[in-house]
Amino acid sequence: MDSEVRDGLELRARELGFDSAQAYIRFWAKSEVEGRKIDFGLPMVTLSSEADSRYEKAIKDMSILRKEGKLKTYTSVNEFMEDLK
Repeated sequence: MDSEVRDGLELRARELGFDSAQAYIRFWAKSEVEGRKIDFGLPMVTLSSEADSRYEKAIKDMSILRKEGKLKTYTSVNEFMEDLK
């Protein structure tokens, strides 16, 4: 894949909330197979470099916790809401 296209796809994936272009492609492929239409319907948002750095750090930290089995997970919305209290 052309590096310019790859970099642009990586940027767009992150703007849409995906942690990588690969995650975005997986989401798109699964939607295609299932016959679902993807419509994000929102204008593109560009983060400041400071905010982007904060998100990058948070994503990295959560990835580490997930690999260590220390990332808190929930099986229901109610369980999550209880934990917020």
